Amino acid sequence: MKITKENLSDIREEYEKAHRYIDEESKNDPPTEPFRSHYIARDVLNSALRKVKTLSEALDPQSDVATTVRCIHANILKDIAKITIFVEEPRGEELLKEALELIVNDHEKEPAINARIEILNQLGIIACNQSNIPESKQYLEQAKDVYFETKELEREPLTMADLFGTKEEVEKGKGLKLLESNHTLTLYYLAQVFGILGNLADSAQYCHMTLQRQLEYNEFEHIDWALNAVTLSQYYFPQNHLAQARHLLAASTFMLNRYETEVVEKLTNPTERAEKEETLRYRMADIGRCWAKYGLHILSTSKERLSMDDEPNEDGTSKPLLTPVRKVNRFRGLDLIAYEGQVTDEFCLTFDDAKLVMLNSLSWLNKAKEYYTKETEASQHAKILQDVASLYKHLAFFEEDDSNQCKLYKRSADQLEEIVEMLNVTYYQMICREAWYELGLTYSNMLNVKLGQLDDLQSTDRPTPHALIKINHLCERSIRNFKKFIESYAIELDKLEIPDTISEDEMKPILYAFFHIGRLYYRTITPDKRLKLKNTENSLFHYNRFVECCKDERMSGLFGQELGVCKEIITMTSPKISADKTTDSNAATPKHQQGGTGGNEASTDPSAADGAGGGSGVQAVVSATVQSIRERGFYGCFSWLKVFRFANLMIRQGC
Repeated sequence: MKITKENLSDIREEYEKAHRYIDEESKNDPPTEPFRSHYIARDVLNSALRKVKTLSEALDPQSDVATTVRCIHANILKDIAKITIFVEEPRGEELLKEALELIVNDHEKEPAINARIEILNQLGIIACNQSNIPESKQYLEQAKDVYFETKELEREPLTMADLFGTKEEVEKGKGLKLLESNHTLTLYYLAQVFGILGNLADSAQYCHMTLQRQLEYNEFEHIDWALNAVTLSQYYFPQNHLAQARHLLAASTFMLNRYETEVVEKLTNPTERAEKEETLRYRMADIGRCWAKYGLHILSTSKERLSMDDEPNEDGTSKPLLTPVRKVNRFRGLDLIAYEGQVTDEFCLTFDDAKLVMLNSLSWLNKAKEYYTKETEASQHAKILQDVASLYKHLAFFEEDDSNQCKLYKRSADQLEEIVEMLNVTYYQMICREAWYELGLTYSNMLNVKLGQLDDLQSTDRPTPHALIKINHLCERSIRNFKKFIESYAIELDKLEIPDTISEDEMKPILYAFFHIGRLYYRTITPDKRLKLKNTENSLFHYNRFVECCKDERMSGLFGQELGVCKEIITMTSPKISADKTTDSNAATPKHQQGGTGGNEASTDPSAADGAGGGSGVQAVVSATVQSIRERGFYGCFSWLKVFRFANLMIRQGC
């Protein structure tokens, strides 16, 4: 039997009618009936399917005509399956497998090629959604093999419109274009599958291939393409593929600029144009934040490189140097030199290098803040401020001048202070926690700089009262923020007992906060002996809690150096606190109560007793203070002049 136009005209009309419902009418479906057009389309396709079955029964199964009808049958089944899956009903997978079985013997024939690839792609998606990843990968790799086999053998696949027409009516090139489009989808789905499998390198490779093919065949939406490119960059720069990451960031920015000129500026409807401009601002802000993350990575990794020690590993091998990977898989046809030239793809060695990276990132974040304002997007605005604070903090590492370094830390702290002032901790607890912890670290870093200046100063001159006040002020600010961080976990400050509900990831920064607070109390400078003793006790308390909490098996091995330092400080400090308390207690005891209660003791020579007791007490104070100076340095104790003035005062008073 020969197929004519009349044989297939009714089937073709119904097929095209069904797709009009899917592609056009469905856009107008009411919210109460979101699938109305799809249900109608499925009914129409079922009607066409019945006619195809009737037609196929009269054909020789081995004839070319029967092959064409089977391929039409398979395509209709595939579309019914897609609708069934879309409306969230069962049997979608079953229908797809039935369609694949129909053309199992025709898979190498040109009418079946595109249908087979589309069916395999859909089965791959279903298996992936069912978390059957190996099966999904198998289907998609079969689809990929069909494509390469078709290209290698130079076959001419057909479209559905070609199947309905005669050989003379076949539209040259349409089948190949559909083949390329289907293969692009195969690569896109494979990228998702490899990502789920944890094979991120292959996933990234397939993503890049998908983006390149979309460019070549002009099958892309500007916004979606830009977002996919910028998302891919977030994989590459943590791997130190800086050139590749920069190329992707540049391509995404280039595509958004094309969107503005090719789409937004051509719109005449004010409402529609305003919507597109808003979308452009939104996505440009997101891409700007990704540029900033790229810059932050360069600064932080550069800092890590410069901080690495030159000592070899325990086995004698040298430590690998962090170096940027220079390999770049470029998009053909895109001129991105102007976009890539705005920032380096190398790590920084000097302050000038780091400053250029920092300023570029800062400019992108300032643009992002114009969209993510604190009035409309408080949480995102706060995260941008966190990134700005990090930029200043990393740049401070490269600054050699102490005064300028402190200024950079101060700018970093100002951003974080703005966050905690702006946000309600009840609703933004996580962000506030991060800000408090970073504030504690930032003020502690400023303290380190000031203490270093004080060390340099004491060799030539005495520190000014203002310098000492500044140091104590930084200690107090750092302690206050660390305590706010600890309290946010419902931990009582007078006990520092960590609840069992706190996870391992949360415990680590909490213990670091204990450690830092212990150090900060130890660094506080005061001429008041009782206050100094209180600070030392507070320091010892936090160090003890740190050591105790480190006994948790979850924390074993995480705090090796810090734990050793704490144990040593506790061993050295505990006896001194006891000695200071004893000396302080003796100093506070009235003279007439110091002679004892026994009669024989009362008859002892008072002057001898006073001399011995006084000498012993003064010696204990002086020895303890000198030892404290040796342990803690000049800035942690009285000046030498105050020590001897205090000793002379005690001698004159007969203590």
